[in-house]
Amino acid sequence: MSDLCKAFENENGILKERLMHQKQEMQALQSKYEELEKRYGNLKLSKTVAGQDGSSTEETKVRFARLVREIDKCISLLNE
Repeated sequence: MSDLCKAFENENGILKERLMHQKQEMQALQSKYEELEKRYGNLKLSKTVAGQDGSSTEETKVRFARLVREIDKCISLLNE
């Protein structure tokens, strides 16, 4: 019975270690995903500015307005 208990404890330790590694890998992938999302947004914005994405003038104005609001928020946070 004690051999079985030791085997389960050993297996439990191995599984906990695998879980920890999986969580670390998931966090790394999540960070990479967020970075790629930001880069994609920047690329989209740059193509809009350059007029290469075929978007309408109204869409471009909306994107610029959103960007200006973000910049204003950042400035207000820096002034606090």
